[in-house]
Amino acid sequence: MSAGTSLAIRAERVSKTFGRGEAQVLALDAVDLEVADGEFVCLLGRSGCGKSTLLSMIAGLIEPTTGVIDMGGRRVGMMFQDSNLFPWLTVEGNISLALRLSGAPRSEWADRTAELLDMVHLPGMQDRRPHELSGGMRQRVALARSLAQDCQILLMDEPFAALDAITRDALHDQIERVWHERRLTIVFVTHNVREAARLGDRVIVMRPSPGRIAEEVPVLLARPRKMDDPMIATRAAALHDKLDQYHAEAPQQRGAR
Repeated sequence: MSAGTSLAIRAERVSKTFGRGEAQVLALDAVDLEVADGEFVCLLGRSGCGKSTLLSMIAGLIEPTTGVIDMGGRRVGMMFQDSNLFPWLTVEGNISLALRLSGAPRSEWADRTAELLDMVHLPGMQDRRPHELSGGMRQRVALARSLAQDCQILLMDEPFAALDAITRDALHDQIERVWHERRLTIVFVTHNVREAARLGDRVIVMRPSPGRIAEEVPVLLARPRKMDDPMIATRAAALHDKLDQYHAEAPQQRGAR
């Protein structure tokens, strides 16, 4: 992090323990992390490295056992692997709920919803219900709902993991465009090395048992990027080797995610 850079997220000596007594599991151990305003950071690791636990603590969904997380009062939105749309509400209803919670005047909901749907390339879908949409379309609605909260930090927990490769690639393009247009800070959890190399300004490689940051890898590739770019493949291969190394070195422990 260069001198004078404004920080969007600062995590200092953050640890998380689950359970008690003999069942106690140290899921995350003394993690230090800084994310600059406007940065796209990927948390990369295999199951058990604590990446989703760290993201949930940044989101405020769970409390650290020890340590401090500071976002300077910035508004935070979050996307999960499942879209978590309310099935009984229309697309407009799902987005309007987020607008209401953010304090937007009711008179603005229809226009704001239409604007957000245009942004995620779903114009005219206001009256559809979630079951009428494909998986990729539901995730676009979930993205629009997160943006409806006027978030400055967007946390994404493997949001495209369940999608087919073609849909995932299209959503990579969209999230990169939205990140640039909205000047968001994004922290993106993934176990996919190509996805990390495709999206991140910086990849935080995590090691398991307990979860720790093993190293930080700058990607240093011009944008826009494409998944089939040979340079992406080269960086993905190097990241895969790092994951293999840290997984082999780790003792076996269950409980982190």
